[in-house]
Amino acid sequence: HADVARGTMVVYNFKKIQQVPTASDFVDVVLSKTQRGTPTVIHAGYSINRIRSFYMRKVKFTQTNYAEKIALILTDFPRLDDIHPFYADLLNILYDRDHYKLALGQLSLAKKLIDTVGRDYVKMLKYGDSLFRCKALKRAALGRMCTIIKRNKA
Repeated sequence: HADVARGTMVVYNFKKIQQVPTASDFVDVVLSKTQRGTPTVIHAGYSINRIRSFYMRKVKFTQTNYAEKIALILTDFPRLDDIHPFYADLLNILYDRDHYKLALGQLSLAKKLIDTVGRDYVKMLKYGDSLFRCKALKRAALGRMCTIIKRNKA
């Protein structure tokens, strides 16, 4: 940051950091939001294009929800280089600097992986040839996204 280069520290408000949900709560929140935020009924009689777009919408919606929530966590927590040395030392004593950086790095990686999974499955859904195949692809996509989050429990 330019402020740090000039010698002034960024004033950081630690009170605005929201509590990070547990992995299972995180998954529950996103999946219930997907359930509420997208249409829920599809029939085999619909045209295949309508079926594909129905499931693509669900996968994209879930992907963007995860991305937004992870991005919020990543922006809430300060970068250690940007905060006052007193707070950086305090954080190092309380949480261990390496563990903190590693955790933020893992979250950032999880976000990238979820984006990749979402993109890949949307591509596969474009070629889904039946309601059953599209539904299976959607379940696999959402399952893989949830697994990525659950692996970052610690």
